Amino acid sequence: MRRISILGLLLVTQTVLGSPEIERYGLLPKIQQMTISPNGEQVAFRMVTLEQDIVTVYAVNPVKTLASINVSSVKPRSVNFIDDMNLLMTVSKDTTIPGFRGEFELSTAMVYNVEENKYKQLLIPGKDGVYAGQPDLDRIVGISPDGKSVYMPAFSGEPTFTMGRQIMPPMSLFRMNIDGTGRARIHSPGKGQVRDYFVASDGEVLAREVFDDADNMHSVFAFDGKKPLEIFSENTPYRIKNFIGVSLDEKDLYMLDDNNDSNRWAIYKIALADGKIEGPLYDRPDADIVGHITDKQRKVLGVRYSGFNPSYTFFDTDLDQRVQAILAKYPKHSVWIEEISPNRQHVLVRVEGSQYAGEYYLYSKGKEVVFITNSRPEIPVEEIHPITSITFSARDGLKIPTLFTIPLNRIDTFNNLPAVVLPHGGPESFDSIGFNYLAQALAQQGYLVIQPQFRGSIGFGSKHQAAGYGEWGNKALLDLTDAVDFFAKQGVLDRERVCIVGASYGGYSALAGGAFAPDIYKCVVSINGIGNLDDMLSRTGDESGSSSSSLEYWEAQILGFGDKDKNVAKQRSPELAASAFKAPVLLIHSEKDENVHPRQSVTMYNALKKAGKDVEKIELEGEDHYLSHGETRLKALKATIEFVKKHI
Repeated sequence: MRRISILGLLLVTQTVLGSPEIERYGLLPKIQQMTISPNGEQVAFRMVTLEQDIVTVYAVNPVKTLASINVSSVKPRSVNFIDDMNLLMTVSKDTTIPGFRGEFELSTAMVYNVEENKYKQLLIPGKDGVYAGQPDLDRIVGISPDGKSVYMPAFSGEPTFTMGRQIMPPMSLFRMNIDGTGRARIHSPGKGQVRDYFVASDGEVLAREVFDDADNMHSVFAFDGKKPLEIFSENTPYRIKNFIGVSLDEKDLYMLDDNNDSNRWAIYKIALADGKIEGPLYDRPDADIVGHITDKQRKVLGVRYSGFNPSYTFFDTDLDQRVQAILAKYPKHSVWIEEISPNRQHVLVRVEGSQYAGEYYLYSKGKEVVFITNSRPEIPVEEIHPITSITFSARDGLKIPTLFTIPLNRIDTFNNLPAVVLPHGGPESFDSIGFNYLAQALAQQGYLVIQPQFRGSIGFGSKHQAAGYGEWGNKALLDLTDAVDFFAKQGVLDRERVCIVGASYGGYSALAGGAFAPDIYKCVVSINGIGNLDDMLSRTGDESGSSSSSLEYWEAQILGFGDKDKNVAKQRSPELAASAFKAPVLLIHSEKDENVHPRQSVTMYNALKKAGKDVEKIELEGEDHYLSHGETRLKALKATIEFVKKHI
C-alpha cells in the first residue's frame, strides 16, 4: 500500500502529540470533508486546528500543494469538486438579515477556483430576485451541459401575508455561472409549495416536488415540454416518501419508502412518463436502505444499507464488485464511501472502527491502493478503544441492538465496570461503529460506554422505528434502563456507578432518565437537550405554523398517532418533574443553537434549582447545535468528563 507523505499533515501531527488525552480525543478531526477531482489527480480537504481552519488542494502524484484558502471566518459544511479546477464549498455563518430581528445561521455556496486562487459566492440573499430572508442557499441540483453553470433552488420574490401569517414566496430554480460572471437567472419559475427540483443532463427540468402544508398534499409533477403531469400524489401530514434522485437513463425518479411486506425501507422507481411505480428494488430482509450515492446530476449510482457497519449496492456491476472487494478488506469496520469520480474509476473511502480512527484511501481501477492520511493523526491505533455490539431483549420482548465501547485497560478484567449510557440524538437516527469522540473519551477514563438503539431508532426496520412514536420518556426510556439491567446481570457493570450522557434528543433522554428513572443514574449530563416538550411543541407551532408539517411530525413523535392527548407532552417533560430528580445534573447548551432553543436548558436549570436539586449549567458562547467549533466542543467534553468522574 503506497502512502502519501503530506508535509502539512505531518506538521499538524507534531503539534498535537503529547497533548492531554481528553484534548486529543475531543478535538475536531484534523482532516475532514475530503474530496477527489473528476480526473482523480487532486484531493481537497478541510484541515482544522484550534488556531486555524484551511481548505487545501493537493496533487496526488507527485504530491504537492496546489492551493489553499483560510475559511476560519465561516463554518465549512462540505467540500466537493465541480470540475478538476473548481471546488464547491458550502459554508454557514451567523449573520443579520435586513428586515429581520436577531442573527441567523445563513448557509451559502461558494466556488473556489484553484488556478486563480479566487472564490465567489453563488446566490446572494436579496440579489437577482433571491428572497432576502432565506437562510439556506447552498443546494445545487445539477450542472449545465457545458459545465459552466449550476442549478440552485431558492425562494424568489417577496412573501405574502394571509390572516397575519407570513407565506414564503415560491421556490424557483436559478441558474448561476460558476466563474462569477453574469447574474443569477431564474431557469424555472416556482409555483405553489415547490420543495425540490430534478434536472436532466441537458438542463431541462425533469420534475418538481411539491408539499402543501395547507392541504397536506405531497405531489410530484413531471415535465415533457408541455404542461406538468402529476405522477404522484399523497395526502399526508408530513412527507413520508423521500424522492432521492434520477435514474441513469433519466426516465424515472427513485423513491425511498417503507416496504410493508418486509417492514424495511426500500427504494422504488416511479416513471416520469406515467407515474407507474416499480419495486421494491434492492430490498434486503436484514437492513433498511438509509442512504444513497448520486453523481452531480443527482443520478442515483447506488444505495447504502443500515447496520453498525454500512454496506452498499451499486447498480453498475463492475463498480459494485470493486466496492464489495474494498469492504472485504476491513471486516467489522465502517467503510464510508466519500466520493466516486464521474467516470467511476476512482473511489475515495474513509475507514473507522476499533483499528482505524478515520483513514482515507483512494482506490483507482487497475492501480495500487493509495493511503492518503488519517483524519485524526493524534490518535494512534493502540489508543482506540474497541467497539463491539450485542442485542438484548427489552422487557416487552423488543430486540434492542446495542453498541458498547470497552476501556482498553479493562479488556482482561471486563467486569464490574463504571458505565455511561450514551443515547443518540434524532431520535430517528442510529449509531455506527466508528470514532465517537464522546464514547472514546469516556472509555479513555475507564468507563464502559453503552449505546442502545432504543425503539424509535432507524435502520432496524420500520416497526422498530414506529415503536418509538409517542414513547418519549416512556418505553424508549425503559429500553435504556433495560440495557443497564442487561449489562449488570452479565456482571459487566456496577449498578452503583452508572451515569447517563446525551446530546439533542439524547440530552432529553438523559434528563428523562434523571426524572423518570431516578434510582438508575448517579449523574446526568444533557448537551443541547430538551427539558420541556410542551414548550418545544408550542415554539414549533409559533415558528412553522399551526398546520405545518414540522409541527405534525413532532406531535406524532411525542404524542403518538391517532387521538393526541396534549397532556402527554407535560407528563413526559423532565422540567415539570424536577422534584423527582435524585442525581446531580449538568446542563450544557450552545448559545446559538437553532435546533433546540437555549431556553430549554435555562428553564430546566431554574426548575431544578427551585426544587433544591444539585444542578450546574454551562453556556457555550457562539456555538451551534452540532458543536462545530473546536474550542467550545473541547470545553463541553472536559466539563462532561470532570462531572462524570466526580460522581462515579
